[in-house]
Amino acid sequence: MSYRNFSSDYSLTYDDISLLPNQISEIEHRSLCDTSSNFLGLNLEVPIIASPMNTVCGGKMAKALSELKCLGIIHRFNTIEDQIDEFRSNNLFEKEYKSAAVGITHQTEIDRLKALADSGVYIICIDVANGGSKMIERYLNKIHNIVNSYKLKIIAGNVASYETTKYLISLNVDAIRVGIGNGAMCSTSIKSGIGIGQVDAIIRALAAKDDLKSGVKIIADGGISNPGAMCKAIALGCDAVMFGRVLAGCEESPGEVLKYNNQRWKKYCGSASFAVKQDSKTYIEGEETLVPYKGNVTKIIREYKEGLQSSMSYLNSFNLKEYQSKANFVILTSHSFIERMPQFV
Repeated sequence: MSYRNFSSDYSLTYDDISLLPNQISEIEHRSLCDTSSNFLGLNLEVPIIASPMNTVCGGKMAKALSELKCLGIIHRFNTIEDQIDEFRSNNLFEKEYKSAAVGITHQTEIDRLKALADSGVYIICIDVANGGSKMIERYLNKIHNIVNSYKLKIIAGNVASYETTKYLISLNVDAIRVGIGNGAMCSTSIKSGIGIGQVDAIIRALAAKDDLKSGVKIIADGGISNPGAMCKAIALGCDAVMFGRVLAGCEESPGEVLKYNNQRWKKYCGSASFAVKQDSKTYIEGEETLVPYKGNVTKIIREYKEGLQSSMSYLNSFNLKEYQSKANFVILTSHSFIERMPQFV
C-alpha cells in the first residue's frame, strides 16, 4: 500500500536552516574572501548561473554576466536562428563565458544543438522539467557523437532525489540542476503534488554524488530569494546556484520595461507558462507575473557576492573549499526564524 512508502523525515527549505558561526575568524575584511569557483572549465568569479528562461536570460543578460565572469544560459524558446542571433548580436561568440539551452523533442532540438556546437558554444543545458526521464537518456544517445566530437559539457535536470541524481550521473552528464517545484514561477508542486524542500533535495543529490564518488557539478536551482539562501546552498556543497526571479526585472533581462501605477515593471514567466508554451495549452506547470524593475544586473551580482563574502568571513574561510568544510548548520524553529528577521516596529 502506498501509505507504507511515506517518509517521516522533514523536508527542509532554506528558511528552515541557518549556518552556525562557530569559527574564530582571522579575516579582517570580507573582501579578502575569494568567491571564485571552477565550473566546467570556467573560473566563475561568483558561482552564479542565469536560468534559461525567456524572461531571464537572452543575449544581453548573458553578455553582462560574462563580463562579470558569471554564466548565462540563453533560453531555447525561439527559433534556432533567433537563438544563434542572440549570441551573434551581443558578440558572445568571442566570449569564454557562454552557454545555451536545448530541448529533447523532435529533430529540431538535435539541429539546434549542432548549430550551437558549430558556433562554438560548448556548455549545453538540456532544459526539461523532469530529469528522471528515459527521454533524456534517449536524447543523449542520439547526440552522443556530437557531444564527443565537439567535446561539449552537458548540464541536465531537474531532479530532487537520490535515485534520479544517481540516474543522471550514470548518463555521464557534467552538471545536474537540483530542485523541483521550488521556483518562484513554478507551480509543479501545487498542480501535481510533486516536489520537496530545496535543502532536502540538495542533500539527497549530494549524497548520490558522494556515494558514487562522482565529479559531477551540482547546481542549486530554485528557492533562492536572498543572498543568505545562496550562502546556504554553497555551504551545503553545491558547486553553483541558478537564478531566475533574482535576475528577472533587470535591465538586461529580455522584455520591455512596463509602467503601471507610477512604477516600472518587467514580465516574469515560468518556463512552462502559457506565454512560453502557447503551442501546448495543456501544459500546466508555470505561472506569469510582473516583477519590479531592478536596474543593472551588476548591482544584483555585487550584492550576492558581498553576502557570500560576509558569510565566509564568519566561518574564517578564505575560499569556497574552506567554507564548505567548516560549515555547520542548525535547524530553526518557527520562533527562531522570526527572531532573525529585521524588526521595524
